[in-house]
Amino acid sequence: MKDPTEFRQVIRGLQYLTHTRTYIAFSVNKLSQCMSSPTSDHWQGLKRILRYLQGTINYFLHIKSSTDLDITGFSDADWATSIDDRKSMVGHCVFLGETLISWSLRKQNVVSRSSTELEYKALDVLAAEITWTRSLLIEPPIAKETHTI
Repeated sequence: MKDPTEFRQVIRGLQYLTHTRTYIAFSVNKLSQCMSSPTSDHWQGLKRILRYLQGTINYFLHIKSSTDLDITGFSDADWATSIDDRKSMVGHCVFLGETLISWSLRKQNVVSRSSTELEYKALDVLAAEITWTRSLLIEPPIAKETHTI
């Protein structure tokens, strides 16, 4: 096997990159769990992520100015995804007009009993995110304080 130090350095770089390329976060996280003794399979996974990034270097998020202030959200769930603990993955994204302003992808804390239960949980998280985003947009301005001496 190659030197694990090189594997760790590449993983650290990819972890930094997940701030702007959030869709690789899950894969990078899985590979980072094997940093002490990476196998050839882990190296293949790492190379696959790097090839993917190279092929999508010209893809980016579009931020558009718009008078459209409609909040739209989408959610999805993948039931019992993890082969380690049978927990599910849920994700959502929230748009303000045509601009993506919030997104999340995470493993559930508990095992869902059915795909329907999981989809409802995912929608619940999305509804809470949309409610919070909406409250930020309609929050009244802070009044200026006047001091009298």
